[in-house]
Amino acid sequence: MKLSFLSVKQQFLLLMLLLVVVFTTGYAVVTYAVKEARYVSASKQQIETLNYLLEKDYVELISFASPSLSREVIHKWQSFPAILHAGLESTLASPVLHFTKNNSEHEAVELGANESFAMVNEHMQFKKPVMSAGKQVGWMRYVVSTHYQEELWNELQEMLLISIPFVLLLAVCLVAYLQRIVLNPLQYLIAKLATIVEQQNYNESIAVNNSDAGEFASLSRSVNSLLARVQKSIDLASESEAYAKEMANYDELTGLANRRLLVEHMEYILDVASRENRHGALLFIDLDNFKTLNDSRGHAAGDALLKQVAISLKKFFRKEDTVARLGGDEFVILSGRLEDSEEDAANQVHSLMQKLRSVLSKSFTVEGEVYQLTASVGVSTFPKLARTPSELIKQADTAMYRAKEAGRDTYRFYQPEMQAAADTRLKMESELRQAISAEEFELFYQPQVDEFGRVLGAEALLRWFKDDGMISPADFIPVAELTGLILPIGDWVLKNGFMQLKQWFDEGADPDFSLSINISPLQFHQDTFVSNVKNLLSEAGVPAKNITLEVTEGMAIKDIQATIDKMHVLKDIGFKVSMDDFGTGYSSLTYLKKLPLNELKIDQSFVRDLDVDKDDAELAATIIAMAKNLHLEVVAEGVETESQLRFLCRHECAVFQGYYFHKPMRPAELTELLSGNLIIL
Repeated sequence: MKLSFLSVKQQFLLLMLLLVVVFTTGYAVVTYAVKEARYVSASKQQIETLNYLLEKDYVELISFASPSLSREVIHKWQSFPAILHAGLESTLASPVLHFTKNNSEHEAVELGANESFAMVNEHMQFKKPVMSAGKQVGWMRYVVSTHYQEELWNELQEMLLISIPFVLLLAVCLVAYLQRIVLNPLQYLIAKLATIVEQQNYNESIAVNNSDAGEFASLSRSVNSLLARVQKSIDLASESEAYAKEMANYDELTGLANRRLLVEHMEYILDVASRENRHGALLFIDLDNFKTLNDSRGHAAGDALLKQVAISLKKFFRKEDTVARLGGDEFVILSGRLEDSEEDAANQVHSLMQKLRSVLSKSFTVEGEVYQLTASVGVSTFPKLARTPSELIKQADTAMYRAKEAGRDTYRFYQPEMQAAADTRLKMESELRQAISAEEFELFYQPQVDEFGRVLGAEALLRWFKDDGMISPADFIPVAELTGLILPIGDWVLKNGFMQLKQWFDEGADPDFSLSINISPLQFHQDTFVSNVKNLLSEAGVPAKNITLEVTEGMAIKDIQATIDKMHVLKDIGFKVSMDDFGTGYSSLTYLKKLPLNELKIDQSFVRDLDVDKDDAELAATIIAMAKNLHLEVVAEGVETESQLRFLCRHECAVFQGYYFHKPMRPAELTELLSGNLIIL
């Protein structure tokens, strides 16, 4: 139990008891020490006196060793009850006279030349020089009993028996006094406050004498002031309660209807639509790239833009339409005019979309900077597809994400199959999270070879096997990208790829053997990407020059300058950078010249038909020629036939990857391939 949980009275009692114990113990210790010091001092004085009186006898004994004088000296030693041992010796340490009382034993301690006293096992030992005519002629040693300790303890017990009751009485009186001046006023104050709180009568105050300048009087005045403020706050709260209830239905930032009011309107509209077999629609709006503004200019700029958008929406849409803000940059428009058919409702949506585009097409100025907005919009109709507000919002939200996937700045209607696709995506996301924690992924490696089949390197390919077989990367990679799970997966691929490369080198792989690893766009554009790769590379202990990082065209042209800067940093570390699936994206020669690449990979879609499709053949030949002019290496993917290989060799492509040579394989298989130095002619 904590002491602070006890009452103040109990704490006072404990404090007083503690003080009694501490005071009594301290007093006893100090008294004992002082009296002991006095006894020791008195013993020293007695020995000094004895030694002084007998010094002439000691000199005579050292000089002549008279038997009668020896008996006389021993008799004098015996007259001091405290002396247990006495011994006289010459300067040459020869014994002259020795005395021991009752054959008592003691532990002899050799005192130093400058030491004359020591305490040993409750005995005092003295060493005194014997002087004659200013010259030392011998030593006198004494061992004295410390029997005074028992006497001291008896005296101390008598003192404690007398003082403890007195101290306890004093403590009781002090506690009683403290209770009168501290506890009683405090208990009164606590009881008074408890009554006020119980009755909730904050107009009542605590009685205080105006002439009282004590701390409790000051505390009571402060409590009275606090009670007055509480009552004032209650009055203000009562006055503003109606206003608060009204504002509970509106978004604080924009003044638009909030989710609560929107749901109320939806319940009413859905009920009317269901009873009268009328049709309507809900538009779920998400502003495109709003996060960029928030991240670059701050939340204040983002809030200012949202306010302007809200004002425009309220101005352009009809009063019967409910315009609401759900949060962030998400707005909802509930059509308040019900149509006779679902087709009419769809036409109404097209009309609403024209208005929305008109609203967003105008320029918005925030902190002196002009912004042009677009939006992704999801549409759900009712009552055929949805009969509750939650269903309607969920369907429109699903459709909105489909609009984003379609390239943004567009709108999509909800269809049942869209919900099925969303459920599949959610299931895939859940299974992906499980796969990450359970380490269900594997890395396969597809060799990259020259025209003779000599293995030059390999590309790491991610595989995911479940009980029912392998899940295609084309199915799970997009979901991983969309949910951000590609980040831990990408780190796992880099780490395991680097460690596998280190193992191959340890097993004697060619020092020029290289490993290509695909980098996802989200992974590449992370601020920590370069530092993460460096740390993983350092952990594995492999050289960066043997690693090729493959990026896509779309990734490269997004924020081109930042991409160029990051690629230069990676190349400075030692990595090679390759553009994967070249020819399928949006790269222009201008971008290609700017990007610090080492390699181009011809997409397998061109290689597959180059021996039957003249356009693909010309494009492949052009890519190879262009790469050579830019001093870039070329890797052809998807080589499956000898005719494809001959065409590529004829146009001086030097590196190949495809089923004609090898399928993707597990690390152990590639290890055997490397150790066998297999050559395909």
